[in-house]
Amino acid sequence: MSDSQPFGGSADTPLDLFWFIPVSGDGSYLGTEKGHRPADFRDLKEIAQAVDRLGFGGVLLPTGRGCDDPFITAAALAPLTERLRFLVALRPGVASPTFAARQAAALDRISNGRFLVNVVTGGNPGELAGDGLFLSHDERYAQTREFLEVYRRLLLGESVSISRRCRSRHRPSGSAALRPRHRRSRPSMSMCT
Repeated sequence: MSDSQPFGGSADTPLDLFWFIPVSGDGSYLGTEKGHRPADFRDLKEIAQAVDRLGFGGVLLPTGRGCDDPFITAAALAPLTERLRFLVALRPGVASPTFAARQAAALDRISNGRFLVNVVTGGNPGELAGDGLFLSHDERYAQTREFLEVYRRLLLGESVSISRRCRSRHRPSGSAALRPRHRRSRPSMSMCT
């Protein structure tokens, strides 16, 4: 019998559970306005602090046309918590990779290294259109590959030379470098498709 546990844990390492910060509001019924209450920072603060006290590994802050900005919300909550990590959703194509890298580096410094990124490429057409994304499935994934190439290299402290020829309308032309640098030597990322 193996020491391996479901979901990649081991007998020595417990499962690392994350909670959810409802930046689009909350309610009794998922996906409906019935019983819905809008996002309120006082509620988000109470949730984050409770989750931190209870020992959860972190919280997910989603992205979408009905959500408060996850980077701004995480930056506001980080100083109010001690150990909580912030898994912030990022949709390539909504912002340039250079701008997203600056946001990531700043949030990582503000949170003392508790920033994680959740890269969200997929979504339903209506949700994507709400963010100004009209690419096909294959074009979105190609755009994400290009985006992440620049994003990762910037967070690793490299200067990046970028040409105008690319799929992403937001990809910069010229040379880019991130100053000040990201706190950690390697960015932490998860993919959500």
